[in-house]
Amino acid sequence: MSDETQDQILDAVQAVIVRDGVQGTSMRQVALEADVSVGLLSYHFDDKENLIIAAFTRATDRLLEASHEASAVVDDPCDKVRAFHRGSFSDEFLDGDYLQLRIALWAVSLNDPVLAAIDAEYLSRYLGTLEGLLAAARPELETGVIARRTRDAFAFSNGLWLEWARHPDAAALDRGLQRCEAMMLDGDVWDD
Repeated sequence: MSDETQDQILDAVQAVIVRDGVQGTSMRQVALEADVSVGLLSYHFDDKENLIIAAFTRATDRLLEASHEASAVVDDPCDKVRAFHRGSFSDEFLDGDYLQLRIALWAVSLNDPVLAAIDAEYLSRYLGTLEGLLAAARPELETGVIARRTRDAFAFSNGLWLEWARHPDAAALDRGLQRCEAMMLDGDVWDD
């Protein structure tokens, strides 16, 4: 399958999930959305589960890639932490359709061990990179403190995403991002 055809199909899977939910997603609906035959779709993806897995993997990979791209263009270690963190809050990821997709996939991963494993692997890669960046920016911190700060900031960030999905407010988002960054870089009363 060409990259263009694969992107067309995965765009269609994502659109169908957003429009119809995961339960309403079917091979036929995806084929219609992608403007390909069900036979071609079935040739490349055995079933609905593989389509959902591919969409979830693509969404998480793109999110991590954007964070890496953002941090790659700055040199200061503290700025790298901030840029990596903010990479997942670009317009691409604050789009309503993308947020609906992520929320749907989070929900499905609660009951699907394959998707749960993909989500756990993404979390491990994201937190591992963020921990490495924070360790470089704050070498005086103990490993456990770094792990707690990055995990707390990640959880807080997910709340920012959900709040943005409900009530987009750029000023509130920026304050929240600044709070996450202060939590990681400067610590606060939550540190033990």
